Amino acid sequence: MIMAHTDEAQLRALVDSLKQDFWIFIHIDAKSDIPDNTFEQNKNVWTIKKHTIYWGSPQMVYATVDLLRLAYSWGCDYYMLISGQDMLIKPAKTIVSEIERGPINYLDYDPMPKKDWPMNGGMDRLTLFWRLNSRRAGNSRFNITSLLRRIQQIAGIRRRLFPLKYYGGASWFNISREIAEFIINFIDENPAYLKQFKHTISADEIFFHTLIMNSGLESKVINNDKRYIDWTSGPERPRTMRLEDYDRIMASDDWFARKFDRQADRNIVEKIKYADQCRNRKITEA
Repeated sequence: MIMAHTDEAQLRALVDSLKQDFWIFIHIDAKSDIPDNTFEQNKNVWTIKKHTIYWGSPQMVYATVDLLRLAYSWGCDYYMLISGQDMLIKPAKTIVSEIERGPINYLDYDPMPKKDWPMNGGMDRLTLFWRLNSRRAGNSRFNITSLLRRIQQIAGIRRRLFPLKYYGGASWFNISREIAEFIINFIDENPAYLKQFKHTISADEIFFHTLIMNSGLESKVINNDKRYIDWTSGPERPRTMRLEDYDRIMASDDWFARKFDRQADRNIVEKIKYADQCRNRKITEA
């Protein structure tokens, strides 16, 4: 399941690296220039172009739920959520073999309040009302969102939350069909849970984690999302990968790395793509 919003050529390269071994379900941001029929010639690639997604908006959750429902309806056994700016860094067949031995669920998670998150360990994301219908919502200290948040804090206004233990972490996950089924059934049976995230900033970093870790299947979850992401080196957070990152990326045990931008460094994208082609050739010959 791919969340895509930019660079059709890079998205095509990602799909090409996956389509021999996986069914692929893509949500294309409704404001993107990528056509929704981009992959109509591929028998195992499905696309949705429905939600307009801005930073921090709940539409990220809505789009992921739609992808999950679509993939589930096709009877998929295992579900991996990535972005269109990810790249495959382990052979697809190796990942399939690891999944078939399990399947093991992988997720980056911590109980909330989360120690390394600002705003009361992330709890203010849930308990305050956020205005999230514009490109800059939540990004500026001096916008209406910041003012409304401050008024709520002073007045002691807090939202009533659905009664669960909340968890948060990186957005990306790898889950079995039984957990996917739990998520879909829970949403259908508890519409108030989905509704409460309408005013939650960066809801995608909490919504699925909370359900997965309250599913009764949490003993089958490993706290690792199998993504190589650099949050420390900068200058971006997370870092946009460049050629000097190649050896560290390829030495990791992760399945995917992010994020990549051909405008920032085209060479790293081409080098990883070439490495994947070489590995596949060796596996085929073997």
